[in-house]
Amino acid sequence: MHNAIHALIQSQQSCVLATSQDNQPHTSLMGFAPSEDCTTFFMATYRNTNKFANLQTNPEVSLLLDDRGTHPEKDRRETTALTVHGRAEILEDLEQCRAVAGLLHQRLPHLQDFLAGPDLAFIAVQAVDFLLLRGPTDAIFETAG
Repeated sequence: MHNAIHALIQSQQSCVLATSQDNQPHTSLMGFAPSEDCTTFFMATYRNTNKFANLQTNPEVSLLLDDRGTHPEKDRRETTALTVHGRAEILEDLEQCRAVAGLLHQRLPHLQDFLAGPDLAFIAVQAVDFLLLRGPTDAIFETAG
């Protein structure tokens, strides 16, 4: 994995998750924890949401991460943005859910109340490919794995 892709994933705590159902797109701001190799993104959502319904019928997703919040004074022409195409899995294994909950609690302490909520589902998005843009024209494309 290109160092710039790895560094951006490690430096961010939130992303936009794009899901769809019946050709209707839906986006959600999500907190996430990456796997050590940054190819899997772990998240949580309530089961009564549009995104959860969408994931049940169509696991193909995109994620968008960027560094605008990290460097608000930065010239917008220097913004770094990463699009990740991936496949989402709703985690069912209790041990795996506990491990993901631990990762999210550690990485996202501001979401403790949310993560303690009822009817929470844990999701793993396995990356298929990455498109990193540094400014409007400098692009790096990589497939995962």
